[in-house]
Amino acid sequence: MKALVLAGGLGTRLRARFGDLPKPLVPVGGRPFVERQIAWLEGHRIRDIVLCVGHGAERVREALGDGATLGVTLSYSAEPEPLGTAGALRLASSFVDGPTLVVNGDTLADCDPWALERARWERGAVGALALFEVADATAQGRVECDAQGLVLRFVEKDPAHRGPAWASGGVYAFAKALWSWLPGESPASLERDVLPRLAAAGRLCGQRLGGTFYDIGTPESWERAERRFPT
Repeated sequence: MKALVLAGGLGTRLRARFGDLPKPLVPVGGRPFVERQIAWLEGHRIRDIVLCVGHGAERVREALGDGATLGVTLSYSAEPEPLGTAGALRLASSFVDGPTLVVNGDTLADCDPWALERARWERGAVGALALFEVADATAQGRVECDAQGLVLRFVEKDPAHRGPAWASGGVYAFAKALWSWLPGESPASLERDVLPRLAAAGRLCGQRLGGTFYDIGTPESWERAERRFPT
């Protein structure tokens, strides 16, 4: 299985701390975050990795090269302009030749990606997303599934919903058929423009997993990851 890492984000909310440093290179525990993602993938025997880069693409390429020193093979799909997550995947379509793991560039999940792909295959779904239980879902969206694990709906931040819920961990297993669902125009969002359509068609499942996930999208979440991965 090949992995695509959506690493083209601007990292606007982190600029007060890290300036113009590309988000994939933001250090967590003294190591660029993207290196931690690559190590996680390599540890699960996924060594063919495409970085979908945008802002700071050349700095990322210079830092990581072809991936040989990390034990993987790295390729790059560089956006000429911001395309959104779905647009970035569409641009990288030439790299896709079968089932593909897609990972948000600011997410590191404590899960087995092969379990996610097995769940997708067993349910005959186009896609499967990793779900993690969060203690308080008032400040983030949640994902609701039926008894068979098919995603029913995505619920945006809802201050009225208190208590635990299942949230997306930013890791997806997709069949090659996913690329026929991507909008032809740019920019487009995987989360807003594609996944709800897949769910409405009964082609998207959610896999509830133990463990947790970390992201570095905000200063607060970066600090949480920094505490988890000390130098």
